[in-house]
Amino acid sequence: MPKPLCPTLIVLLLLGHSLSGSWAAPPLPPSYKWGRGISVPALDFNLGGYANVSYMHPENQPNYLKLDEISLLISWSPLQRLRFFAEVEADDWLSTQYPNSFANAIRAERLYADLLATDTLTVRVGKFLTPLGRWNVIHAAPLIWTTTRPLVTDEQLFSHHLNGLMLTQRIQFSERNLDISVYADHSSQFDIFDNSTTGFDDAFGGRVNLELSEPWQVGFSFINFTNELHPKAERNNMVGMDFVWKKDGYEVTTEAIYRHANDSQGQEHGLYLQGIAPLAKQVFAIGRYEYLNGTHQFIRTDTHIGVTGLAWRPYVPLVFKAEYRFGSQNESVAPSGFFTSISMFF
Repeated sequence: MPKPLCPTLIVLLLLGHSLSGSWAAPPLPPSYKWGRGISVPALDFNLGGYANVSYMHPENQPNYLKLDEISLLISWSPLQRLRFFAEVEADDWLSTQYPNSFANAIRAERLYADLLATDTLTVRVGKFLTPLGRWNVIHAAPLIWTTTRPLVTDEQLFSHHLNGLMLTQRIQFSERNLDISVYADHSSQFDIFDNSTTGFDDAFGGRVNLELSEPWQVGFSFINFTNELHPKAERNNMVGMDFVWKKDGYEVTTEAIYRHANDSQGQEHGLYLQGIAPLAKQVFAIGRYEYLNGTHQFIRTDTHIGVTGLAWRPYVPLVFKAEYRFGSQNESVAPSGFFTSISMFF
């Protein structure tokens, strides 16, 4: 039975037939800037995107080359307080290991509308990234430091997307920001642009992010969910804490999670700690430690992982990454090996 249209799609279809707005002065002409895409100021419209090519050489397994991400980013603000955003992605499309058809690879990674209800309250409706920790919401390959992602951010632990409604309130005090978000998801009914079976069946949760000072931020997250693949299983409760510090090219990031369910899904907990240090002009050293313990996808794990690597950003939109991953009891979830990638905004 086809899924019903979500509220965001109805709004998009209705507003997609008309444009509103007037300009006091002649509009600026369309322009293109590498890394920022095509901008049409007269329509408050932007079209950009990014691509990511990876070479994976896990130990004792076949190596492969893949175009694992090519995304179009579309932003349009027809009204001062209304903004539409879409990310259309071909995921794992071309690969020397498991080639995928374009029809199966294409999906809507994000598709939502933001309404600025007040100067500090935003209402988001549609499909958006799950605000659990920091890694998942940063998301785009040119913005992250490594080819591989930490286990505690893996899609097998929680879905990377929500389909529903989110409210975000920003509170300012002592020149610092406190962002509070609450959300509800019903992906089983509303996610009509993704054939993935790793999504939520339904979920609700929230996140708090506090700016302690200019270089320091700390966040707390909670989500209660069932998975689309096992909708009749017990509900999962998951909590997370994250922290980031950035200054003069140095960076320290950590995320820790705990998940629990009362059936065979069991419980698991883990964390990662990642450090970045500048070595030379636009060259950075990367080190990361990861730990995961518990029942991960019904498999008992007690995994320790280390990642060491380099990232070179010759230009702001372009990054080359190379890393070696090693560990203990990690073969089934994150095998050791050499991984490299090239990511670019266009």
